[in-house]
Amino acid sequence: MESWQSGRMRYLGKVVMWKRIRGFESLTLRHKLFNKEEYLLYLFVVFFLFLFLPLTIVEGNESNLVILQAKEIISLEHEERFQNAIVIENDRIKDTGSFRQLQIKYPKSTLDKRFKDKIIVPGFIEHHVHPFLAAITMQSEIIAIEDWVLPNKESKGVTDRKSYLKRLTNAVEQFEANEPFVSWGFHHYFHGKLSREDLDKISNEKPILVIHRSFHEFIMNTPALKYFGITKEWIDNLDEEAKAFSDFENGHFSEQGLVSVIPVTTSFLASPQRLIAGLQATEKHLHENGVTLIANPGSSNVKPIQDAKNFVFGDTDTPFRSFYFPSALTLSEKYPVNELVDQSRKFLDWGQGKLEYLPQHIKLFTDGAMFSQNMIMSEGYLDGHQGAWLMQENLFRDVFKEFWDENYQIHIHQNGDGGLKVLLDVLEENIKRNPREDHRTTIVHFGYSNFDQVQRIKELGALVSANPYYVTTLSDLYSRVGVGAERSQEMVRLGDVNRAGIPIGLHSDMPMAPASPLLLMHSAVNRINFADKVAGPNQRISPESALRAVTIDAAYILGLEDEVGSIVKGKLANLTILSENPMKVDPRKIKDIEVIGTIAEGRYFPIHK
Repeated sequence: MESWQSGRMRYLGKVVMWKRIRGFESLTLRHKLFNKEEYLLYLFVVFFLFLFLPLTIVEGNESNLVILQAKEIISLEHEERFQNAIVIENDRIKDTGSFRQLQIKYPKSTLDKRFKDKIIVPGFIEHHVHPFLAAITMQSEIIAIEDWVLPNKESKGVTDRKSYLKRLTNAVEQFEANEPFVSWGFHHYFHGKLSREDLDKISNEKPILVIHRSFHEFIMNTPALKYFGITKEWIDNLDEEAKAFSDFENGHFSEQGLVSVIPVTTSFLASPQRLIAGLQATEKHLHENGVTLIANPGSSNVKPIQDAKNFVFGDTDTPFRSFYFPSALTLSEKYPVNELVDQSRKFLDWGQGKLEYLPQHIKLFTDGAMFSQNMIMSEGYLDGHQGAWLMQENLFRDVFKEFWDENYQIHIHQNGDGGLKVLLDVLEENIKRNPREDHRTTIVHFGYSNFDQVQRIKELGALVSANPYYVTTLSDLYSRVGVGAERSQEMVRLGDVNRAGIPIGLHSDMPMAPASPLLLMHSAVNRINFADKVAGPNQRISPESALRAVTIDAAYILGLEDEVGSIVKGKLANLTILSENPMKVDPRKIKDIEVIGTIAEGRYFPIHK
């Protein structure tokens, strides 16, 4: 909050030029709008309004005030039954209420009626996205399990092996660039196993790199391994944990093995041209979905990559503000535990313009990814395989303690109930050892849990940042392959969390889901999966709770609730304009609501599709 209070959050450029439609000035005889009888009626109406409406003091200097009219304003914090207008002064909300009343209160303000038949909600917040990974996805051939509609491409989903291999083969055959072919979206439970041999059959000349849907696995063919300089000897020199997740024969790298190959692949995947183009497409995608603020937990610790993000997202014309904070996992691979706090603070000056690092926030990890079924499950998996830790328990405990004692808000990646147990045990230990008020420890993704763990979350004062899209894409398949029907029904159990009164944020983890808050709301409210079945009806939440989860409660998770997340006096004018009210439409149609545009810090950004 300090950065905003110091003025860093103000626009560096000019304030938006609103269309000047004069209110009371046009209601005069000199403009010849009325005959004599109409004018007398007008005077009576004005007298009546001033007599019976609450008396207000007309503000002095109103040259920079804009009254924005809507069909309905959903403030999320007001108890007033009818609001259809907002007064904006530069980048802030000055007032809200009835359009008629606000015209009287601010008679010299500029009137903007372009949204008079639209719904205005607090600006959507995507509090957990990965722009770097999204940029790579945007520049890849997308062959995923679901449809993707993006600014620079559209891709139909495929859910079987034959269709996947056909699509992949056709794409490689048509690829003529003198560089590796990259595809994203493969999922082994839908598409079957994929190996170096499979990819060599498609082409033993063109380098092929397939990125798993989870982004936690790479599969390469022989030319790709040669292109990136990955040999058996190279793998033998890795540490034991990385070697355990590196399969040279099959060209497969996951978890810590993937962490090891990232540096040798990044020079291509994140080349300046590819990265800038991908980030620009990501920016457009976020804006088209009504997002006015994003956060990137666990951002890249590579300065050139950050410079590219600054170039695209830091610009004055970017339609949203970005907040970043580092990954303790990445830092722990280079520095001893007792240096991690100091090292994390070195990133605070890495941001630029509308992109900045959020102080006193850090990301930690427990277990592996949902999409690759590397969660740590207390009752295991149907096929007997084991999940994987991203941070070993002892390391997690030591790192958590370091940041806890420095009053950091700790965000923890968790997917399995076994991972959640370790998380909650460590949190409880530290609360007893060094009590802290309002610590806001945040459980991120929240794949699997049990009812008793939800009660522990409440008792320990933690928050939940969930990805409800897991239910949409995975609950049907995982009921048959992986965890069984009962546990799949309880995937992302937001109903229990909501009933416990625990604040909930919804995020996409882009590219794990499209960065569409309306789609996330739809997933959480309906819990309809690929089989068109409702997975765990008791775990659905209301449209209002879902809307709060992408606005005010998302802001609360970031510690920014005093500045954004609701439409009240004094907050930044961050607004999303919709065609319909998401709390009144058929719940199954929430994802289909049209986003008209956004207002970010007082500036209107229309959507051009």
